[in-house]
Order: sequence, then structure tokens, then C-alpha cells
Amino acid sequence: MPTSVTTGIAAVGLVALYSCWKYLAAWFKNLDQDCQFRNGGLGLEDPFAVEKVAAPSILSDPAKLISFVIPAYNEALRLPATLDETLGYLQRRRDRQGPGFTYEIIVVDDGSSDDTARVAGEYVKQVGMDAMRLLRLPCNRGKGYAVRTGMMICRGQLVLMMDADGATRVSDVERLEAALERVAVKGAGKVPNQMQQAPSRVVVRNEGLAMAVGSRSHLENEALAQRSWYRNFLMRGFHLLVLTVAGGAIRDTQCGFKLLTRRTARTLLGNQRLQRWCFDVELIYVAQRLGIPIAEVPVNWTEIPGGSSRQASVSGFHL
Repeated sequence: MPTSVTTGIAAVGLVALYSCWKYLAAWFKNLDQDCQFRNGGLGLEDPFAVEKVAAPSILSDPAKLISFVIPAYNEALRLPATLDETLGYLQRRRDRQGPGFTYEIIVVDDGSSDDTARVAGEYVKQVGMDAMRLLRLPCNRGKGYAVRTGMMICRGQLVLMMDADGATRVSDVERLEAALERVAVKGAGKVPNQMQQAPSRVVVRNEGLAMAVGSRSHLENEALAQRSWYRNFLMRGFHLLVLTVAGGAIRDTQCGFKLLTRRTARTLLGNQRLQRWCFDVELIYVAQRLGIPIAEVPVNWTEIPGGSSRQASVSGFHL
């Protein structure tokens, strides 16, 4: 195919993507404005009481070594497998490293219309509110908003965002921790004594500015072979837009498996504006502009069928 024809097709594709993005942005803006008045007084769900429990703040000192934040929208079917794997991994790691390894899981129900909240609530009953917490948003605000809200109430020295479908092997968080330690900026705020003494690989002792992102770029050739031509075309167009905005330093900006220090989370979330699709790109862009070091780490990833329409993506990545 002549170069001029290929260029023309790519240009048409980019225009179409931009037009769709503008339309969806306007539609979601109106939706968010309609929902705004119902978003006050958020609190944690207590499975044994009617009243909600006051949520902590990321502005306070950490009380756990690591927090797992899981945004969930209509994930009643896939969430149990993810929580079983995550809780099992965390308990085994605690048994291996001792009581100094402390953790919490925060499920943020993003206005689901199915039984997502009930399913998550059953797990809270089983393991207790210290290890697992449920935050229910009164209406759907988008994945970016759900992640931001969950991180703003976390208690961890480190904060991991992960998808509710469990597509990434949860034990790969240790790969991200090792990378985070390598790139962490020195000379940041001190970690409480109980954190320094904990026998854990979560060391980032000074809680510096650093971010580690899971990557599926090593699986790209396999994915290209399995997807239809038009999905590959749209994926290339989306990647070109990301390249224009955020550069090419990070090959996979959309993998829903990212680890941040607490200080990094405070810094980035305070500058986050996108509430729905592509918020990952925004976080990486802001981190780059602020000079926060980012490590990209290959992870084990498997596409999990099912879930909400929000999580389907013509680009092959969650938007």
C-alpha cells in the first residue's frame, strides 16, 4: 500500500478518534455534573452497622505497609476470584515475612448496578474492616475518580492500583516493589519507626517520590496476531495520541497495575483532572513533568472475559 494512502488512513483514524473523544468527554461531563450533588459524605461501609465509618486520609501518616486499591464497576462475577487470589497471596506473604507485613484492600464500588457491593461486603465480613474496606460511590463517576477516591483514603506506605478482573498476577507486585526501590528519590520524608523495623521487602525507607508501572508491552506481538485488523488500527492510533501527549518513555501506559509511594500518590492525585478514560496517561504525564522517576516492569497478564462495557477497549487496553 502506498505511503500516501497509509498516511491518509491514519489521519482519518486520528480525526475519528478525536471526534469520539470530544463527544464522550462532553457527555461524561454532563453526567458528572448531574451526579455532583450526591457525592458528599463518603464513608466506609460497615457490614455490621447502618452508619458508615469515617474514612482516613492519605495526608496522615501511614499505618500499613501497603494498600491495594481496586476500582469496581459491575464486577460481581469477576471480583470474587480476584479477591480470593489477592487475600491468599497477602496472607501467604504475611506468613513468610511475619506480622510486620501489614496490608489493606480497598474496593471502590463505582456506582455499580449489580451485586458488586454485596459481594465485596461479604469479604469485609469474613476478614474484617482492618484488612479489607468497601467504599461505595453514590453514582458512577469513572475509573479515574474511583482510583483517586480509594487512594485518598488509603493507609499504606505504598499504594497499588489494580483492576477488579485480576488480569495481572497479583504476586507481580513484588517486581514493582523492587523496581520502586531502585528508582526512589532520596531525601524525602521519613517513614514511621514501625515501618523501618518491619521485616518486609517493602523498604523504600524514605518514602521518596517514585512510581512503578506494570507493562504488557512484551506481549504486544502476540496480541497483534490475535486481534482483528481494525482493532489493531485503532490501537495504533491511540498509541500515537499517547506518544504525542506523554512521549514514548513508557510503552504501556494503560496497564491497570501501578505502584506508588504514599508521597507520590499525594502529589499526583492532587493534580489529577481526568475522572474516566485515560487517567493513567495523565498520571504518567504529570509524573514526568514533575520529574518523578518511573520504572516500567513486565508483568504476567491474561485477558479475562466478562465485566462491564466500560472495561472493553478497541485499543486492547483498558481505557
